[in-house]
Amino acid sequence: MLVWPLGPDRAAEWRDIRLTALRDAPDAFDATLADWQHRPLADFAQRLADVPTFAAGDRVGAPLAVASWLAGLDPQHPRRGWLLAVFAHPQARGRGYADAAIRAAMADASRSGADSMGLNVRATNIPAQRLYHRLGFRAVQGLRVTNAHGLPEIQMILSPLLPPQ
Repeated sequence: MLVWPLGPDRAAEWRDIRLTALRDAPDAFDATLADWQHRPLADFAQRLADVPTFAAGDRVGAPLAVASWLAGLDPQHPRRGWLLAVFAHPQARGRGYADAAIRAAMADASRSGADSMGLNVRATNIPAQRLYHRLGFRAVQGLRVTNAHGLPEIQMILSPLLPPQ
């Protein structure tokens, strides 16, 4: 298994897996397929310039899973990174690809000064919750969160975010 960063020069890779994610799991993301399917490649490149994103697969150029992260989304926790846009192709699920992409994103966040990591996951997505739990994330109890579609989500936090090894 290989893991690599997706920078603007790899926008076509990001476009392909992002559109697959939006098609296969439309309720899991705030963005929609209609938002992205007709955008020029330059928009995908700009997103990769703004948001650190990592891919995992059997060969560079053919991502089977991706994960992104951002800082500064929570004013109460300015050093918390937020895991975003995690997706694994159905044939790659349960095989460690998403785990590898997430670990790469968390390592990058740690190198960039993040001291914890948060995420939101659909309340009905039990396999993803199990993955995040294995990675050390814990659900925030008593917090009610919904996504852009009004569907319930669970917020999970990993603290502290350990430096990469």
